[in-house]
Amino acid sequence: MTLWLVSRYRGPSAAQTAALALMQDRAPLPPGENAFPAVWLLAYDVPQDQLEAVAEADFAQPTLATSPGGDGTFAAAPRAALAGFQHQQPSREDAQLFCNGNDTDCLDKVRADPESYDGLIERNRELLDRVVSLQSYGYYRSPQTNPTLATLPPVQFASYDLTRVAWQFARGDVDEALTGVCDGAQAWRRLGANSDSLLIKSVNDAYTERYIRLLAQMLGELPASHELPGSCAAAFAPPAVADASICEAMRGEFWISRHHISRLAIDPDPVKSKIPDPLPKRLAWDPDRSLAILAEGNSWACSDATASALNDDVRVDPGHSRASLWRLECVANPTGCMLADIAFPAYDNYQWKAQDHAARLELMHALLWLRSNARADESPEAQLTGYWQQHRRGNRELRFEDNGRTVALQLYADGPEKWWSLPLFPAAE
Repeated sequence: MTLWLVSRYRGPSAAQTAALALMQDRAPLPPGENAFPAVWLLAYDVPQDQLEAVAEADFAQPTLATSPGGDGTFAAAPRAALAGFQHQQPSREDAQLFCNGNDTDCLDKVRADPESYDGLIERNRELLDRVVSLQSYGYYRSPQTNPTLATLPPVQFASYDLTRVAWQFARGDVDEALTGVCDGAQAWRRLGANSDSLLIKSVNDAYTERYIRLLAQMLGELPASHELPGSCAAAFAPPAVADASICEAMRGEFWISRHHISRLAIDPDPVKSKIPDPLPKRLAWDPDRSLAILAEGNSWACSDATASALNDDVRVDPGHSRASLWRLECVANPTGCMLADIAFPAYDNYQWKAQDHAARLELMHALLWLRSNARADESPEAQLTGYWQQHRRGNRELRFEDNGRTVALQLYADGPEKWWSLPLFPAAE
């Protein structure tokens, strides 16, 4: 009993106190407006000047209501704040026509059935216009109320602009399509770098990759002399630490954890199954200490050491090791220690994927440099390799495949793919 009392009342360590301050210290907001209301209401024809008010009212309403049958069950509550606004979600057939993450060649898909895509774009024009309007926002911040609900915005609709851009190029609107693809990449890059949601950060990085692939295919069909819009240079400028960082997204995740832990402190029943029987839950669950453990275990994402590694494109090592549950802080809080032990490793791959995202931007920047600056006295492979070695941030490897027609980039993230490749497109000579 004495050991339990020491564990319960010793307070957070100095490292945990510092980590709590770091994870709750939100970054200053960048210029522009918050994209969350527009993303949250993307499927509805809410006028732009009403987005913030309608989204706030929608979040203020309960998400569940008692079933009309009176059987004690619950159903999704009607979204009264959206009454009077048209729901413009595409039909199932249209949703299947839009290019998705599994379609590595969206342009060929559109060209295979041009009439169907003419109709698709026309039927969903208002939704697509709202997707394009997302490019005007500066950052993404989730609402502080009901943060769990906020983790599931309808981001799938935001990917549909890629199909519109491919459609433009396929029908001959080349310059309009080039502007669309670079504007899209620039917007998703910006929102991903300034997001407090791991989901949004990951989705935005994935959308940026799809725009990169589409642009590479477009440029493969155009002469190197074809001028690119100015937004292409901005979209693929050399990456900054923010492009590779998940710090702000991890702070958003920490806020969600804090919200849940505060609710569990009031009603701990949801964690009952995690507590070893027959130990009383009040003896096995310490909300404040659990929050401190989470902060210490996740603060690596916002540390100076991580920022330095990201600047040099060194694969970040979060330093997780499975700590013993027999340590003193766990005596009075075994549930908190077990949950943290499960959660910590899940975030590592998010960091490595973010670093891969920044490296993709870096490679596309190098390819665009080659497109404008290639010389006739040396092979494109040699010139690209030389530029990469001179300007790269770290030691990622490049290799050439398909008899020099494709360049592949080494990846850091865990997964079946260890290399990411792009075709070389025509370069100036």
